[in-house]
Amino acid sequence: MTRPVSNRLLLRCGTVAAAAALACTACSGSGETAPPPSAVSPAASSSAVPSADPLDPAAIKAAMKKSTAVHVKGTANSGGDIKIDLQLNKDSVSGSIEKDGVEVPVLRVGDKIWMRFSKSLTQKAGLPKAAAAMVNDKWVSLDSELGQGMGAAFKLFLDYDVFVSGMASETDKPGFETGQPADVAGTLALRYQNDSMTIFIEAVEPHRLLRMESPKEGTMEFSGWDQPVPAKAPPAAEIYSGPGS
Repeated sequence: MTRPVSNRLLLRCGTVAAAAALACTACSGSGETAPPPSAVSPAASSSAVPSADPLDPAAIKAAMKKSTAVHVKGTANSGGDIKIDLQLNKDSVSGSIEKDGVEVPVLRVGDKIWMRFSKSLTQKAGLPKAAAAMVNDKWVSLDSELGQGMGAAFKLFLDYDVFVSGMASETDKPGFETGQPADVAGTLALRYQNDSMTIFIEAVEPHRLLRMESPKEGTMEFSGWDQPVPAKAPPAAEIYSGPGS
């Protein structure tokens, strides 16, 4: 059984992965604002949804672990300004991590993971023109020499069960009392709040997580539960095949 990983650790993994990408690109030089939040109205559905009992973390975790897919989008304040936009499916992931304006597109199909060297990534690394031209917009396998050192962080971050369990574990925090009616982008929700975080849960079963927001840690939004959008391996022409591949 996979042990749940905290939200903070997952976000740190994303930061580590993005930072590692920068470092790796820089080392290979010789050879090569937050998104708008979903509409949230604390009282929009007050006539349709009654107040609820204190948060039940076990029920939320069970519902999320049974799910097959989710789209996660948001911001994090973890070692810099982080933006995350990921489509997570049980057997594949696609999307991007952006750190301080530097985008790192990522792709997982089964156990195979790639990251794409965006122009913002190669520019940040200060690569010479010739080296940058070799890797710009190319997918690099994390099993390659060039991807060494990043695989572990990315694999943890892009593991569906680990990611979902980590997000669900945030509901274990104390202080979430009676849920209040709310609307999250047209979905009936219940809003729970403690001293550091506000959590929005589906008002009806299976009571999955819709939104997490914290002044200190950032905001995460969850949509498309059980609506997988399978990712495919990049075409061979888009995969880096130069030195270190």
